[in-house]
Amino acid sequence: METKKKWLGMVFLIGISFFFSHLLSLHSEIPEIKNENCPPKKIERIISASSISTQILYDLGVEDKIVGVSKSSLNPPGAEKKVQIGRSFGHLNIETILSLQPDIVFCWKGDASILKEKGLCVFFHKGTCDIKKIIELVKEVGKIVGKEKRAEEIAENMEMRVKEIVERIKNIKKKPLVYFEGYSIGSTRGPGSLTHELITLAGGENLAKDTKTPFPLLSQEYIIAKNPDIIIVEEYGAKIEDIKRRPGWQNIKAIKNNKIYKSRIYFTNYTPRCIEGLEQFARWFHPEVFEK
Repeated sequence: METKKKWLGMVFLIGISFFFSHLLSLHSEIPEIKNENCPPKKIERIISASSISTQILYDLGVEDKIVGVSKSSLNPPGAEKKVQIGRSFGHLNIETILSLQPDIVFCWKGDASILKEKGLCVFFHKGTCDIKKIIELVKEVGKIVGKEKRAEEIAENMEMRVKEIVERIKNIKKKPLVYFEGYSIGSTRGPGSLTHELITLAGGENLAKDTKTPFPLLSQEYIIAKNPDIIIVEEYGAKIEDIKRRPGWQNIKAIKNNKIYKSRIYFTNYTPRCIEGLEQFARWFHPEVFEK
């Protein structure tokens, strides 16, 4: 049983690594659909081949029109009941997709070519790396599926909540140094990532702020020397108790002061729910502000 768990863990980590390496190969613009017949004027059958578009489509209230989704642990509740069309990044079941006769398919850029070759109407999105571009994506998808008003409401709500956080922490005296850990020791997020923006907006200082890539890998020696005030570990990452037992980590301030927190996966995913992450980060960084 223990061996099976280890193998499952390795498979999951490989998948996550591939996901992030794929994002690094993408730009952050949101493309336009230029085919005059795409999207059609009336959309009744939607396939979402990305957990990001699946969440956004659910937020827009068009889940009843979704006939198929890609498999992902990030999908919203209820999506598991839809027809499963494989996984993103080259593992889609094209035969199943074609059999569902979609009016439009939402997907990542890497999956778009083969779908277009099959004559499907495709909207692909690239690596969206900040809140502003997530808002742009929500509006674009809303326009395509005829939910522009709802998209505007979501965008306004996101912007309002960001402003509220910024306003509440504007007079803070000290920013805590924050180490964010992903799927393994040292895997973190630097400038250019959504997580870096969330940490900064929430009134923290990202330990990886001087790195040159959005998804750097730091050495344990570097992390220990930096001595972070707060450690945030991704939901699928190490257990908090295991982090506390790491050799050489016992004198890190975050561990001595018991400031290690688990981050839900959707906190740093490229959907409107990332604002929940921003709000939680701010509460972790500056509890005194939110206790008033």
